[in-house]
Amino acid sequence: MQNIMNKGLRILGNGRSGKAAGKLAECLGLSYKILSDNDTPAPNGNFENCQLIVVSPGIPPGSPLYREAVESGTEIISELEFAARHFPGKYLAVTGTNGKTTTTELCARLLEALALPVVAAGNIGHPFSAVCADVISGVLPKDTFAVLEVSSFQLEHVNRFAPLAALILNVAEDHLDRYPGGMPEYAAVKEKIFINVPPENRLYGISYRPEQSALRFRTEKGIIKFNGFEMAAWDELKLKGLHNQENVLAALELVSRAVKLDKTNIPVLRKALLDYSPAAHRIEKVLERNGVIYVNDSKGTNPAAVIAALRSVSNGNKNILLILGGLDKGMDFSPLNDYAPYIKKIYLIGECREKLYRTLHEKLPCEKFTDFDKCVLAACRDAISGNTVLLSPGCASWDMFTDYKERGERFRKLVS
Repeated sequence: MQNIMNKGLRILGNGRSGKAAGKLAECLGLSYKILSDNDTPAPNGNFENCQLIVVSPGIPPGSPLYREAVESGTEIISELEFAARHFPGKYLAVTGTNGKTTTTELCARLLEALALPVVAAGNIGHPFSAVCADVISGVLPKDTFAVLEVSSFQLEHVNRFAPLAALILNVAEDHLDRYPGGMPEYAAVKEKIFINVPPENRLYGISYRPEQSALRFRTEKGIIKFNGFEMAAWDELKLKGLHNQENVLAALELVSRAVKLDKTNIPVLRKALLDYSPAAHRIEKVLERNGVIYVNDSKGTNPAAVIAALRSVSNGNKNILLILGGLDKGMDFSPLNDYAPYIKKIYLIGECREKLYRTLHEKLPCEKFTDFDKCVLAACRDAISGNTVLLSPGCASWDMFTDYKERGERFRKLVS
């Protein structure tokens, strides 16, 4: 600690995570400087007299500053790792390609119902470093419990990160533009969530490692069963779809590692489960008019997420008008061809529309657009009673929007 105070800390990235790391550094009494590619030339001796480098998840490996940081030989850790080294309390961690936000939020909601001081943080939009700083400074209670959504980018530079229990829900194609080793490298980075977790608290989703999943035997005849208790019937919950069933079981499993579940708190958890509603932009029904349903799944940013949405909203016929496309992440969309029985037409938008057209047009009717508004309105125009207009882009939003939320809100406004 003394060396860092004398020689200083460098933080790469001046976005939300970088600023949160700066806030934590101030609480710890550390000298620090925030650097970004936009306002810091590299190479330019940026890491001289530097003891530690904290990198934000949004900094790509090709960043000039990042390359200079690596060449400096100074230890590099992620913002997540920086917070973990100083957080005084306990925390749980959730990763996976899809479903991690819902699982994180639900887990935090269940713990909150059990009267624990809990915060959902991490990749969910509230950096762990900010939570850590608030605990250290007294803004949050000393016994605050954190439930962390963790991305692969955040796990690239961890070594002491040690959640009480951790979960990998699933691993499907995503971010392959970042990992030259393809799926094996992407999965290996995800597995780093377990680096300091005891084997009995390493949890796997059913689809990821079915033979090791603790979730397999938690449901029977449409009833969620946990530790001998009946929690609720699936059809009573507001969370719908097979993918959300796995999310619910995973959240309960994580909660059970933090709190002993018995007959006194099961009714509390049951009520919290029944009350929980999914967040916006996740297979969200926006409107139903003249027999047409409009669904916003802007959070669906990879092919596996699109397939989950198709399964959730299909009525078994060719009823879906799918809006697809955005910024490509090196993913394979050919599995969508298997869902031709569900899809009436695909409306292609964004940077990778040509790639998507080449992949899909032989089996599925496709139309390309350069304007998002015109694309959505065309799908609305073509819809007839019994159809579902589904925005599930399967791609990142950054070619046309600041994030998936802005994209989803634009869709809402257009269809409403």
